Amino acid sequence: MTKIRNKLLLAFILVSLIPLIVLGGYALTSISGSLRAVSESTLKDKVTLVSFEVEDFLKNVTNDLFYLRDSTLLADFTNGGQSEEIREKLEKDFQAFSKHKEIYHQIRFLDTTGMEVVRVDRNHGESIIVPQERLQNKKGRYYFADTAKLGNGELMISPLDLNREKGEVERPYRPTIRYGTPVYNAQNELQGIVLFNVMADSFLDRIRKKSNESEKVLFVSVDGFYFVNPDRDEEWGGKADLDTKENFTEDFPGIANKVLGTTSFKAINHDDYIIATTPVFTDKEKNRMLGTVVDIVPTKDVFSSVITFRNVFIIISVCVFLATLLLALALAKSITNPIVYLTKVTHDMGKGKLSTAVVVATKDETKLLADSIELLRKSMNILMKRMKK
Repeated sequence: MTKIRNKLLLAFILVSLIPLIVLGGYALTSISGSLRAVSESTLKDKVTLVSFEVEDFLKNVTNDLFYLRDSTLLADFTNGGQSEEIREKLEKDFQAFSKHKEIYHQIRFLDTTGMEVVRVDRNHGESIIVPQERLQNKKGRYYFADTAKLGNGELMISPLDLNREKGEVERPYRPTIRYGTPVYNAQNELQGIVLFNVMADSFLDRIRKKSNESEKVLFVSVDGFYFVNPDRDEEWGGKADLDTKENFTEDFPGIANKVLGTTSFKAINHDDYIIATTPVFTDKEKNRMLGTVVDIVPTKDVFSSVITFRNVFIIISVCVFLATLLLALALAKSITNPIVYLTKVTHDMGKGKLSTAVVVATKDETKLLADSIELLRKSMNILMKRMKK
């Protein structure tokens, strides 16, 4: 009977376990996949939002630049022999513009030799006209040459770097993006360039605030040097800045080629981390890449909901299996115990033990079998009594 019980037990378990495995496996895969997709989408939204904040900060700079280039005062100055009277008016115009916009560290007009003609600096919330004796020649700086060679209506946008004064990195550090455009007169002759120095600290500080104890948010140049890193000593490692050579490629050699210069969002598995990246552009056409936002998060944090669901699912599955096992065991016993009992009874009857009535409490076919055996026992008792007479 033990074998029958085992077979029944196995049958009950298989009948319940196979659907549990199939349906449970499907549910685990499907729901885990959905939760994973939601987690990755949340990560994408986060880095995309950081990228959007930077691009939104810069979105009006080009329009501002062309607005000043096309101003009547600048046209009068370049076409009227650059008179002192108009120059002073142009200084005040630049100063008023700087006060209104607040995001430009410097607004300048440089002549064709690279000499600053008008310059307004904004420091500590004030826009100040720089006196003529303090104006500098920027002919040797790349941004002047890059802008002066452009055609009418074209735009120069520099890389993000640390501002220099008289050839030396300005301290405290002043991260700057320069926007420049050439100025031509009515005869299409180059008269100089208009140049903006955009204060980048505003959006760099926002990015720095995104990092926490478990999550590291970086802003990396196209060449892999850090604009933003929780370890401030690793920032500005490029040759044009502090030349420390600290860079993303050395820190993450296995994935640097997948991150740097990428033109769309990517999520990369690396060791125990998920690395999400998205580019940042400085122009509306998205042709000029400023750098890449990189978010490094432990995998367990990104997929915490997936891990929690999986653990809960496993616990529930184990509980269901144990409950099924106990139920199957009880059912197997309820079926085999009467069979074991009837087997013993018939064995005793074969030895002549006919005194004990055969009673089974079930109401199924086993009950009918028990009634038949009981009838047989009574018949055998009657026959035995007759034979004794």
